[in-house]
Amino acid sequence: MTLSRLKYLIGRPTKATLVTILLVVNIITAIVTIVAAYGGYVDPGKFVIPALMSMMLPVILIGGLVVLVFDMLFKRGFTLILAAAWLLSLPSLLTYSPLNIGTKELTPEEKSHSFTFLTYNVLHFWDFRGNVPGLERNTTIDYILDTDADIVSLQEVEFIKSWPLWRITPEQVQALDAKYPYRVVNVNNQLTVLSKYPFEYENLDIPKPMDVRMGLFKFNIMGQTVRLFNVHLESIGLNMADKALYKGLFEKAPGSERAIKKELKDVKRQLIDKLSIAFGKRADQARYIRHVMDSIGGNFIVAGDFNDIQGCYAVRTIMGDDMEDAYAENAFGPAITYHGNRFYFRIDHVLYKGGLEAVDLVRGNVPSSDHYPLLTTFVLDAPPKHDSD
Repeated sequence: MTLSRLKYLIGRPTKATLVTILLVVNIITAIVTIVAAYGGYVDPGKFVIPALMSMMLPVILIGGLVVLVFDMLFKRGFTLILAAAWLLSLPSLLTYSPLNIGTKELTPEEKSHSFTFLTYNVLHFWDFRGNVPGLERNTTIDYILDTDADIVSLQEVEFIKSWPLWRITPEQVQALDAKYPYRVVNVNNQLTVLSKYPFEYENLDIPKPMDVRMGLFKFNIMGQTVRLFNVHLESIGLNMADKALYKGLFEKAPGSERAIKKELKDVKRQLIDKLSIAFGKRADQARYIRHVMDSIGGNFIVAGDFNDIQGCYAVRTIMGDDMEDAYAENAFGPAITYHGNRFYFRIDHVLYKGGLEAVDLVRGNVPSSDHYPLLTTFVLDAPPKHDSD
């Protein structure tokens, strides 16, 4: 059936009704898009809906494209509504899907002041894929060795030793020992740093009852002081039943209206309530991290598993008005760093400030953890004659 025939069968009164409905759908979609794009500006401890909508931004954008198709078919003038919403949301959309093309070519002087930084939630060095036949070495550790990063910031690490069950070989442990003479393992709940540069762990006066899943490390990199906050912010805390419920939403065939209502009620109780609590805790942790940075000053990297998306309240709070997002500054297109349980989000981040510039960022594709790693190249300003702390 041709489009002209379809329009004829619809008739004028029905077509006018559909156009009115389409107008309402466009307006709602535009509003929802803007709220989702800027939901990270709202403190989730006071009002959580914008934060939840921000997590749905990819789905909302796809829905907007579907609406746009109907606009092109029935009322092209309505496309301006969505275009205006996308234009107003552009700064946030470019954080979600940056459009950087190519990598910066470093001068010899810049190369001499550059270093590489790897952040990676390694899932205790377990293999997320399960038992891989024929695998003789730990895939995650091999990846870390292959990157040869100058500083390695890890989350979810209790120890680094030979362990046959997890295929961690003595040779891998020896290689890590030789490559990284400076290290701190399993501080503040499974946080680990390996480095080619000397550093020291700095104790934090973390207020109770805040979870202590953050560590502050002070590096001497080519004569300059650079501090690293290795963070593993509050997780959603989903148990196996929660994860099964979430996966079931995508796998089960549609049931009765009563069954659908029950499932949606269960989702609200088990998932949304836990998300809301986690949002609030991460907001508190982010405010504390920002307070520490403001009280110390200087060069800072804040990186790790934030358990929250780009542009969220926690990320924006930590960034303030003087930090940069290494992914937004260097990458092209959207990405995910967490791929477990069908929660596909970019929740690992590298933020920085001071006399630093991130000139390259690569997301690794190694599948052995439920997170993907981020490898960033930084360039330090030329070292001053007297570096003060």
